[in-house]
Amino acid sequence: MLNEIIKRIASESGKTEKEINVLIEEKRTELSDLISEEGAAYIVAKELGVAMIKQDRLNIANIVAGMQNVDVVGKITNISPVREFKTEKASGRFANVTIADETGSVRISFWNDEINHLAGMEVNDAVRIKGYVKEDNLGNPEIRLGRYGNIAKSDEQIGTVKEAERKTARTSIAGLTEGGYKEIRTPLLQIFEGNTFYEVCPECRSRVKLNDKDEFACEEHGEVKPAYGMIISGISDDGTGSIRTVFFNENAEKILGMSTEDAKKVFDRKKKITAVLEQVPLGKELILTGRARRNQLFERLEFIVNDVKDVDVKQEIELLLNSLNE
Repeated sequence: MLNEIIKRIASESGKTEKEINVLIEEKRTELSDLISEEGAAYIVAKELGVAMIKQDRLNIANIVAGMQNVDVVGKITNISPVREFKTEKASGRFANVTIADETGSVRISFWNDEINHLAGMEVNDAVRIKGYVKEDNLGNPEIRLGRYGNIAKSDEQIGTVKEAERKTARTSIAGLTEGGYKEIRTPLLQIFEGNTFYEVCPECRSRVKLNDKDEFACEEHGEVKPAYGMIISGISDDGTGSIRTVFFNENAEKILGMSTEDAKKVFDRKKKITAVLEQVPLGKELILTGRARRNQLFERLEFIVNDVKDVDVKQEIELLLNSLNE
């Protein structure tokens, strides 16, 4: 399969197969070898302007952000509870489903009426997904159905599935390296004042931009009255080092102790972002799970938080005892 992709790219880009192999290896190195050679080849093809016709049965391990018209089969390994959101201008629901095949796993996000597609579906059902791929807040590929996507049960047989490995071993801030999921125990010492709220599409929660008519527009749903997402960032320091730490949406709500809707109301009423950010408990130790990635603008690592928990003293003692016995 890889050789066929390389030959296709070479025939349509004017580059030699040797040059393309070099680009593929460079892309894998850039992404810390977190994707397969075929996945890197698709990215190279996209960057060279070569439109690839996807195989009928795309391996999940080869899914990368930016792909359109993805057609993939997998076994459902997890269905999250349906969550609701509400803002002054919009309200809705969302749920996540994880599917896996023999090569890896991927999350699919369902918004509002899309959730109806999940009726009658259960964990271990084989399903076929058609949609497009975006990048989530942690830099992972995530499938969205969009206007023309669909999910349906499949008769295809799937062998032993491979779940995505999210290693959440405890480390210090000084020990963080780019890529891979880690857990750190650290207090927040500083919160940055900035653009805490940002406009999103009420249907798919993608960021929206002002168009030439000065109206907010979503790439998928056109002109919309935006809802809001929330981002909070600051400096964490565990004594071994410090790092910029970023909390999106539900994780921002956790450290703030209020919903995005309530936080936006406070901001609109007080007209000061400090009225919102002063709710963050600076100095309180937290257990943060996430991934370190390199901020290309400032050329430094930052920690993108995937989960926030309070420190459990009993678990911390057990962790310490286990480390002493190793």
